[in-house]
Amino acid sequence: MQKGKILIKQCVAAFFIVAASCACALAGKLPEEIEQALKRAGLPESTAAVWVAPAGSNEPVLALNEKQSMQPASIIKTVTTLAALDLLRPGFVWKTDFTMQSFARKTGTVRGLGVRGGGDPHYMIERLWVTVQRFKSMGVKKIEGNIVIDRSIFDVPFENPGAFDGAAWRTYNVGPDAAMVNLSAVSLTFTPEPDGKWARVAAIPQMQGVSFPARIAMKSGPCGAWRDQIGADFSNPARVRFKGRYPRACGERSLHVSHWERNEYFTRVFKHVLDDAGIVWKGRAVSGNIPENAQVLLSEASEPLPLMVNWTNKFSNNPMARQIFLALSFADQEGMQKPAALVRSRRVLQAWLAQRTGVRPQDIFVDNGSGLSRKTRATAQSLGKVLSYGWRSAVMPEFMSSLPVTGEDGTMRKRSLNAGTGHIKTGLLSNVRSAAGYVLDDAGMRWSVVVMLNSAKFNGRENSFTDAVLNWCASGGARSRLSQKGS
Repeated sequence: MQKGKILIKQCVAAFFIVAASCACALAGKLPEEIEQALKRAGLPESTAAVWVAPAGSNEPVLALNEKQSMQPASIIKTVTTLAALDLLRPGFVWKTDFTMQSFARKTGTVRGLGVRGGGDPHYMIERLWVTVQRFKSMGVKKIEGNIVIDRSIFDVPFENPGAFDGAAWRTYNVGPDAAMVNLSAVSLTFTPEPDGKWARVAAIPQMQGVSFPARIAMKSGPCGAWRDQIGADFSNPARVRFKGRYPRACGERSLHVSHWERNEYFTRVFKHVLDDAGIVWKGRAVSGNIPENAQVLLSEASEPLPLMVNWTNKFSNNPMARQIFLALSFADQEGMQKPAALVRSRRVLQAWLAQRTGVRPQDIFVDNGSGLSRKTRATAQSLGKVLSYGWRSAVMPEFMSSLPVTGEDGTMRKRSLNAGTGHIKTGLLSNVRSAAGYVLDDAGMRWSVVVMLNSAKFNGRENSFTDAVLNWCASGGARSRLSQKGS
């Protein structure tokens, strides 16, 4: 009898070993349509990593190179933003204080105005205009002296904005700034005139002492690399010129540029807004520290965190992601008593990953929260676990709704699925194509999906591989494989 029991136990154990090995083999085999898409992209399997699992589950139905460490590009924003929602909570806001030394109400003169930055990721020109209107309603008519900008809530080294790819003027390279205004950018919108000869140029925000051309000549031909074709010349930051022409085929487009040192940018933008309100200021913005006991003239609260996360993920906004990543520092026991720092935020994130998602520290390294880094690494499995936790978490509605909807908005606006739909964050670097999020299939079942491609040689067809994975899930391929595993 005892020998019989032992034999039964051995058979049961052997069954589960075989079943597990079969499931792993099934999960690791690429469906034919996905395999063909990878071949059309001219890429070997070693350059790809895939993870597909039922939403909320850590058991994949498709897994390829899932434990291979890769560069994820902007899909790492899913980790940054989910951690922020989960740790800081949806009601979290950033606060910007405008302080003063004195306010002579009879003359309307403010002395010693200061700005204590709180790390607001989205303090835009509209809010600065509202702030100045509040000044005006309080009776402010003149600001004396320089304005001190206090950025001490961040402890981050200065970064050369052109260090990553040489494009220092591109707004995606803007570094962290505790008192960042309007993402440190100017948006130039080109609108073709009816005669087809000229396009109007509108600069927002306007900057005191900086002139932009009112028009640019147009030309025929394809839109293509229109940014290069206009020949924008910023050699004199106070007098911008266009040496080229704007292609008619482009229609209306906007160019977002950041060509000014942050204090100079604040000075020029703030002066223009103050002038419009009739408030006199002849000083300039300077960096410094504001005493804790300084009088607060007024405070401005940011939009709540879920809205910040939405803008960050929908449009893959790197500066906003970096500000949100630094805010993770405030989720530790020190809170806001100490300045935010990259190493501190990484420590908070690693603890969250281990405790909430079960991801090992060696499986994800987040450099700055945005994905604009060659140091950031992740495995498809670890990102899949993050997505699974996100589906089970209390902040799932806020998190999932922040991801671009396939064929509808954000970076997925032009990439629809053949069936079903998806909430997908994309990633793009010169050697990286990636996607991560949730796909709803044609039977109403939701899936967590991670796709990464790392290669020095892309042939222009690499997105077809990502699309093949997403469409396979959406059309029931993942559901069919799940039923095969269960049978």
